[in-house]
Amino acid sequence: MRFRVTSVLFAALLCAAAASAAVPIEAALCAERLPDGNTLITDAGGSLDSRAKVIEVDSLGRLVWAYVRSDIPWAHSARRLPDGNTLITASNGNRVIEVNPDGNVAWELAAGLSYPNEAYRLANGNTLITDRNNNRVVEVNPAKDVVWSCSNLHGPHGGNRLANGNTLVCDSDSNRVVEVAPDGSVVWQYTDNLLWPRSADRLANGNTLVSDSRHNRVIEVDPSGTTVWSYSSGLNQPLETVRLPGGNTLISNNSDVLEVTSAGAVAWQYPPINAVTVETLWVVNPASGCSLYVHIHRPVSAGPTSRVPGIIIVPDLSYAGTSFDNGTADVLASEGFAVLHFDADGRGLSRNGTENYDGFVQQDGLSACALALATKPYVDPENLGVYSEGYGVVMATGMLARHETPHIKFLLDFEGPADRYQASSSNGGHVPVPPDSESFWQEREAGRFIKHLTCAYLRVQTDQDHTGRMPNNEHAIALIDSATSTIHGGAGTSTWTRVNDSVMNPENRTYTITDPPNWIPEDEEDLLTCRMVLYLHELANRDFTSAVPGSSAIVQRSSFSVSPNPCRASGVLHLTTGPLDHLTTLRVFDASGRLVLSQPVRSSSFILHTSSLRAGVYLIRMDVGAGAAAAKLVVR
Repeated sequence: MRFRVTSVLFAALLCAAAASAAVPIEAALCAERLPDGNTLITDAGGSLDSRAKVIEVDSLGRLVWAYVRSDIPWAHSARRLPDGNTLITASNGNRVIEVNPDGNVAWELAAGLSYPNEAYRLANGNTLITDRNNNRVVEVNPAKDVVWSCSNLHGPHGGNRLANGNTLVCDSDSNRVVEVAPDGSVVWQYTDNLLWPRSADRLANGNTLVSDSRHNRVIEVDPSGTTVWSYSSGLNQPLETVRLPGGNTLISNNSDVLEVTSAGAVAWQYPPINAVTVETLWVVNPASGCSLYVHIHRPVSAGPTSRVPGIIIVPDLSYAGTSFDNGTADVLASEGFAVLHFDADGRGLSRNGTENYDGFVQQDGLSACALALATKPYVDPENLGVYSEGYGVVMATGMLARHETPHIKFLLDFEGPADRYQASSSNGGHVPVPPDSESFWQEREAGRFIKHLTCAYLRVQTDQDHTGRMPNNEHAIALIDSATSTIHGGAGTSTWTRVNDSVMNPENRTYTITDPPNWIPEDEEDLLTCRMVLYLHELANRDFTSAVPGSSAIVQRSSFSVSPNPCRASGVLHLTTGPLDHLTTLRVFDASGRLVLSQPVRSSSFILHTSSLRAGVYLIRMDVGAGAAAAKLVVR
């Protein structure tokens, strides 16, 4: 059933400030301020090596780039090179790697290293590595030959080459900072009341900035060893400290990164705080009358003059949307999105409804919530996306197939099932209805709805699904093939499709079991938050107005209008398109994907008789040369 916007009633109950979560970091061991003002942060991953990553964030703390592969256990340092590559040390992996912006390894050194904790690329092209458990600092050339070494050290950290050719290093287990000449002799040292120093930075004024980690402080000492500046407020074993060009100091402080002024004030930090506000709504589901409990998390800076993209989150299984209050919604809000999550009929706080297992009733409720988000003055209504988890893809695709408004730009789907054979409890799923209940499942199969998607579709899939009932990821292949446009060999009308990121897979491709896409390795699943944020930024910032990029004759969505819509059976439908240079064909498909009507089109304004159409939802598709356009039609 289709409902007008006027049947949607919602009221704001609460708007409260909350601290943002941002993309979480567990052990920030290194931070570097880049020339463009962004900050490169190395997160060792805490107690799980699989969570180690390198992230680049902008001045607002929003994710710009990330290295999220599982080959850098206990990532210790990362340095951005002049050519845009990044040099990373993986201490527990006993390797140093250089990766390009796509994340591909361009150079690596593993042989002979034992817990490398710092690496710098020198001006001569060599690499300076602090090799802690081998108690040395080594310089290796691109061919990986050792050309210089200093070994009179005990558990060293943070070795770096000075302008005078000497090397400054923290001899941590000896509780001292030393400056070593090329011949290995110590020409300067500082030993006054240090306890496991972790980094040392020689400043332009000749002073030395030291992280005195186990005294929980940062100090600046002059050449005579006199302390001229110190900072300790809120520090927890500070690891790396760098003096910025403007005079502030950047400190990697385990669970956060701080930029402090010379007066000790915090000028910037990651994760950012107090960046998100949460608004509570009750949205009436026009299909059931149920009052749906809704949260919208958004940046406090969002407003009528600074609108942000909107994301509607659809939960898995029969979960309540409030499960996203544990951090996911705040992470996305701190990344610059207005994030709506809701409790569908019969779930969570929407207790006055009946569980519908993602059928038409809950799809209509989701549409009402999406409309509520689209009307917010701080949301860009032309930049709305849906993010679904697991079985939530059924509610998401059903809404998109059956409702024209609001206009949804993209769908990001994480490991949702394609059809009844994965979802029915008789096959191990959670829906307590057998697969042979045809009328029930017609409302609840993503594979049926996804053929009618006109928005962009991104499928996120690991190589092992969250359930063993879906071997070889056949369900993921079925969904991507059903969504991908017929122009590209698929069965659908989506303007753009892809599995995972562009480094792994090309756009607009179909697959088979014997020729599958590249899946995300299962041991990288702990890093999916980073991937999701990057994918959402990409989808929100891309232009999907053309059905097929690069085609010579494409009808744009905005120039394909249908009136009246909804219409009555046995009526007349008026259609208007942009200029047509060639004879084309209009085709109408029913909700199951069956072709029910086809007629040639010779002009940009024409009529269609609906006498052969029964009440229901249809997809109108028109091919023009190599391009295509599609629109939904509701017949009453």
